[in-house]
Amino acid sequence: MPQFSRYFILPYNEHADFDRQVVPLYPQAYYYPGENYNYLFSDISVEISVISGGKLMTSSGKGEVLSPEQKHILNLADLGTDIKLKIQFKYKNPSNYKTDGVNDIKEGEYTVTVIPQTEAQYPGGFRQFTEYLTQNVINRIPGPQASEKISQAVLRFTVDEEGLIVDARIAKTSTDQGIDEILIDATNKMPKWVPAQNAKGIKVKQEFSIALGGGGC
Repeated sequence: MPQFSRYFILPYNEHADFDRQVVPLYPQAYYYPGENYNYLFSDISVEISVISGGKLMTSSGKGEVLSPEQKHILNLADLGTDIKLKIQFKYKNPSNYKTDGVNDIKEGEYTVTVIPQTEAQYPGGFRQFTEYLTQNVINRIPGPQASEKISQAVLRFTVDEEGLIVDARIAKTSTDQGIDEILIDATNKMPKWVPAQNAKGIKVKQEFSIALGGGGC
């Protein structure tokens, strides 16, 4: 699980105890994947939730080794969706953290996003994509406050197996209906993308979320 210690979500009052155990033994664990946490946890149970075909699928299991059912639903997860792990555990060295002797079972969550082996790409790459948005969105919106409004918007769309844009929508409004309409219009008129591919080289859909304020996608 990439950068597990960095993205493992625990209740606020429990994360300090977790950090105190991780950092002395693995001072680089916040920055590098592949660390082994078996020294830290015992009595682990893991619940995995994925979206498959638009529907929620959940499977629970004991121990750090995933069950065949859990591995099966991982393979069914829709591209662009999140895999959520709910992890219950005990510390192997409870004396290293504050405990009341009763509530020793802890619970945290870890989330990763499913991306294809080869991501979809705008023809010409990211620079050409930025130029397209500049010409077809920013240059079409007059007024001194246009830039500020555009920067509030978040746009979502899916590139299908043929490289066509589908399901374009405003995830976060610019607060200006006219600007939102221009964003949707420009998105729907984009040229065909190079579609994403899975590990077998099969073309697949990929969803994008574009923060116009520079937050990335």
